[in-house]
Amino acid sequence: MAALPAGAQHHPRYPNAPVNDPQLLLPTDQAPSCFNPRPSGGGYDQFETFDVYAQPASKGYLCIVVPEGRTFVVDTLFAEADYDSETPAPPEWYLDTTVGHYEQLTGFAALRAGGLTSRPHYLLSQTVHIPVTGGTTVTLIMHNFVQGQNQQIVETPGTASLSLIGHWE
Repeated sequence: MAALPAGAQHHPRYPNAPVNDPQLLLPTDQAPSCFNPRPSGGGYDQFETFDVYAQPASKGYLCIVVPEGRTFVVDTLFAEADYDSETPAPPEWYLDTTVGHYEQLTGFAALRAGGLTSRPHYLLSQTVHIPVTGGTTVTLIMHNFVQGQNQQIVETPGTASLSLIGHWE
């Protein structure tokens, strides 16, 4: 088993839990860059980030900390990135909601789409209705496509774009 980052826990009872996959853990140096919105009323909001980090887009994520006493309803997920080569099946990107020690992970298949470069371009555009209550962190995560224990197709650095669009209740 690969070593987990400091502070991460391995749960042998749930081997597929997000905390057991280092690709699904936010790097500690990026965690402070989560959005911390302070909405004053209702209405729509859009949060967006681009892959501008030095590491590959496989560390690409968009994180929002929903303030206590509010609910943010995610209406649309949008993400896109290039991979170094075509994947044999659609890659799954994840919406992770965490409150306290409870974590829920929902996978969404990204589909192959036309791109501006010669690299295979994948896109996720999904209409959803996912209420996220105050005190919860919601994160859209994209990562490498794992083919086997030592084989993976990686996302091309500098190509990722992620958006969460929703409304406040």
